[in-house]
Amino acid sequence: MEDIFSDNKLGELESKIDVLLQSYQEMKSQKGNITGRLESLENENRLLKEQVAKIEDEKNVILHKVKVILDKIQKIEV
Repeated sequence: MEDIFSDNKLGELESKIDVLLQSYQEMKSQKGNITGRLESLENENRLLKEQVAKIEDEKNVILHKVKVILDKIQKIEV
C-alpha cells in the first residue's frame, strides 16, 4: 500500500492528470470550433436552399411564359 502513496507514484499520477486535463481542454476548444463551423455551414446551407428555391420559382415563371408564347405561335400558324 505504501507504493501507491510514494512521491514517485503520486508525481506520475499528477503528470497523467495534467495530460488528461490538457487533452480535455484541447478537445473542448476543438468542439467549440467545430460547433461554430457547423452553425456557419448550416446557415450557408439554408441560404443556398432559399436561393435554389427562388431560382426554381423564376425558372417556372419563365417556362410558363415560354409556353404561353409557343401556344400563341401555334394558334397563329393554324
